[in-house]
Amino acid sequence: FLFIYVFGNMFYFRNQVEHEAKVSLAKSFGAGIAHEMRNPLSGLCTSIDVIQSVLPNKKAMGEKDQYVMSGEDVTLLREVSEDAMNIIHSGNETIDLLLTSIDENRVSRSSFKRYSAQSVVEKAIESFSYKRSTDRFAISFDARSEFDFLGSDTLLKYVMYNLFKNAFHHRSSDEFHIHVSMQSNDTANQIVVTDNGSGIAPDVIRHIFQDFYTTGKSGSYGLGLPFCKKVMRSFGGNIKCISQPGEWSQFTLTFPPITSDTVTEIKDELTKMKSILLVSNQDIIVQKMADISRFMGFDVTVLDVKSVFKKKEYEFEFDLIFVDVESLDVLENQLDRIESLLSFTEARVVYLFEHKPAQRAKKVGHDPIWVETQAWLLNTKATIERLLYDSTYISSTLPSAPLDKSIKRTIMVVDDNESLRKFTAMLLEKQGFEVVQKEDGQQALDTLEKENIDLILMDIEMPIMDGVEASRRIRNSEKPYASVPIIAHTGDSSPVTLDKIGSSGMSDFIVKPADKNRLFDKIANWI
Repeated sequence: FLFIYVFGNMFYFRNQVEHEAKVSLAKSFGAGIAHEMRNPLSGLCTSIDVIQSVLPNKKAMGEKDQYVMSGEDVTLLREVSEDAMNIIHSGNETIDLLLTSIDENRVSRSSFKRYSAQSVVEKAIESFSYKRSTDRFAISFDARSEFDFLGSDTLLKYVMYNLFKNAFHHRSSDEFHIHVSMQSNDTANQIVVTDNGSGIAPDVIRHIFQDFYTTGKSGSYGLGLPFCKKVMRSFGGNIKCISQPGEWSQFTLTFPPITSDTVTEIKDELTKMKSILLVSNQDIIVQKMADISRFMGFDVTVLDVKSVFKKKEYEFEFDLIFVDVESLDVLENQLDRIESLLSFTEARVVYLFEHKPAQRAKKVGHDPIWVETQAWLLNTKATIERLLYDSTYISSTLPSAPLDKSIKRTIMVVDDNESLRKFTAMLLEKQGFEVVQKEDGQQALDTLEKENIDLILMDIEMPIMDGVEASRRIRNSEKPYASVPIIAHTGDSSPVTLDKIGSSGMSDFIVKPADKNRLFDKIANWI
């Protein structure tokens, strides 16, 4: 009986402690969410004010069936509504991320993407809620060592907010200052936040990243240093603090390099949780998607065009949606119908196309990414990874970027067909490029050892060394030129040839004979 009594009390006590811990954590996070929602709600209020100022005034103009608005006002309303939707999306993401952390005592990685650390820090400094207008000038930022990280820009912003809050909270003089710097090397990247405040005592600094720990100083608010540590751990990094009491404190955020094994493992783990929808009637595209889904581990759903129109708007809960534009009937306005179906999805929508479509009017809340089908077939894995994890991925082919003639670029044309090689070189030279001509892959390799080349236009079938072998050697060389963009210039676009091109490491391809504007578009995508 005594054993049962003691064990029962221990079990009750442990459950009570866990319950109180969860309640305390929920209260802390609830307060943090309430505080952090002030900025987005203020942004929404401003957006509504702008919209109301643009809309016709019924009292002044009287009741009418129709009101006239200028094109400038319509553009402004569209921009403001898009900004408002972005604010709402960001707020929802913040709440989801923080609530997930409460439930699982860890940070969800489901929305992780690649971001510029410099950009996030700059936004954090600009959007931080300063208690005094002069406080903004207390923060300086040195961004000479820029780097990208895999994670959440929203969460990193909140980490920076919290470090700023703690620093301002412990200011000790009117000459208070916060300095933010970035450091980058082969093994790790860091953001360092240093202030000249009151500092942290040694017996306190050991506990500041523990849940529910407080220094006892009143007025502290925000998400707390324990949450900051969870965020940094979820990024595959860490946060540490050193301090000299009465003089300064320094927090160091450490991130793994974007190409590190740590980041690769996180992406591989996340990819297995992703779901992708493909809408296509073309066997080659369907088969390619099926193959890559088995290789990468994500779930894929394939629908033909007729089947997709049987779905309801709420049935498109995917991470990525690919729509093969060539499978659609233009006369039946099938693309417009699909866009209506996808109007509520939060998935990233991608249009695969073979022929450059006419410019389409941009719809509010709908901003698809256009990807050339041939380029997607050639670099399927890399394209899907970028779409899933690169926050800056934009349409690289619609519309094409103009050729930048302000910088002298050098292109190497490698082709054993002398007339075609010379004609191509003439076209490129008229566009302001320096052109180097070579007859085979071996000559191309020799040239790369001696000259700086910005892009290679490479034939596939050549004597001595073909373009596939030359490209493979370039990619495996571990030389500075190993990453030079290589565009295959081929007369054969069969699946077998595309597989060879893809396995060789070539960046893109164009089919001979190519229209000059199409050739220039391809080049503009890479340099």
